[in-house]
Amino acid sequence: MKFLKVIFKLFVLSSLLMAVIIGSLAVYMKLYGNAHLKKAFSELAGAHVDFKSVALNMNKIAASFRGFTIADQIGFEGNVFSADTLTIAINKEKLEKEKKLVFDSIYIKGAKLYIIRGADGVLNISLPNIKTAMLDEPFFASGGLAYAAEAGSKNPFYDLFRAVKKIRIDDSSVNFEDRFKMASPYKLWCDKLTAEIVSNDTGAGYVSTTILMNLTVPQSRGGNGWLGIKGNIAVYPETANMELKAETGNIELAIFMPYFQRNTPFYFRSGRFNSKTDFRMHGGIVDSLTTMNIANMNLRINPHDPNAQFLNVSINRLAPYLMSGNSIVFDFVINGPVSRPQLGVGPKVKLAIGMVAMEEVAKAIQTIRSME
Repeated sequence: MKFLKVIFKLFVLSSLLMAVIIGSLAVYMKLYGNAHLKKAFSELAGAHVDFKSVALNMNKIAASFRGFTIADQIGFEGNVFSADTLTIAINKEKLEKEKKLVFDSIYIKGAKLYIIRGADGVLNISLPNIKTAMLDEPFFASGGLAYAAEAGSKNPFYDLFRAVKKIRIDDSSVNFEDRFKMASPYKLWCDKLTAEIVSNDTGAGYVSTTILMNLTVPQSRGGNGWLGIKGNIAVYPETANMELKAETGNIELAIFMPYFQRNTPFYFRSGRFNSKTDFRMHGGIVDSLTTMNIANMNLRINPHDPNAQFLNVSINRLAPYLMSGNSIVFDFVINGPVSRPQLGVGPKVKLAIGMVAMEEVAKAIQTIRSME
């Protein structure tokens, strides 16, 4: 009987002790832990990070943040990034057995990413600012956690995808604003963004990654356009090989008007397009084909351009060979080293050019015959 009383007292005492420890930990996290986490995230992002609250699951080593924000860089206003929910789960086995920090998953919901290009051409967000070796000063006071940054790695995506197994994004948006060499700020807004990136370390010197992304692009004259991307990437320490397929639908050409007017001698008054792109990159060489189907196109050429007349004649001559019903089909390729890719015409445009050339040859032959 005395033995049972002793056991009972030990049980009560241990329960009280655990309650004190857990309570103390909760108070510590509330008073000090959040500040330490904010500091660690700020050092990782290279910008001030804040959040409204965090819920921790120490058993699964997971944290769920509410109201997570990354402040803008110096010289800009507002937040670069915000999310209603940011949930991070760490691989417990890797941490305990190998002392490696690997994220089983990162889940983001209700995020807003603001990308701004200033009048000086500088972006408010830059990948080099992000320390993929979180891990110079890890969250835990253990020197063996430096895992993401491989010695000699020149590809930051290799570090990222090797340390993160899965990234899921739901119900988010991207806002782009360009003030560089623009008469007025150019803005493009994409929403309903969903994406999933899944990576697996093959153990063969590269990380196998699959990507799936969809988003909508609100149009100035009503309705939504859309963009979808899917494919596979083999991410190496110094480069990446990839095969991606991208499709767009119901996109207004007019929303790109500021860039056409700034960089080309022509612009579009109207027209909507659908497109398909097959993009490949292997060994640092890009091979890409894009086919666009443009409906109700209204093209204008700057009359002050010295080549305006030549362009008008060329386009009018090529158009009959590019028509498909009420639409015009246009394709182009991007080939060459990733550092210096070259833009060229695709097979359909080449065929149209060939047909026009044949017309010219036939006319020349008829002229010669009429002179005999």
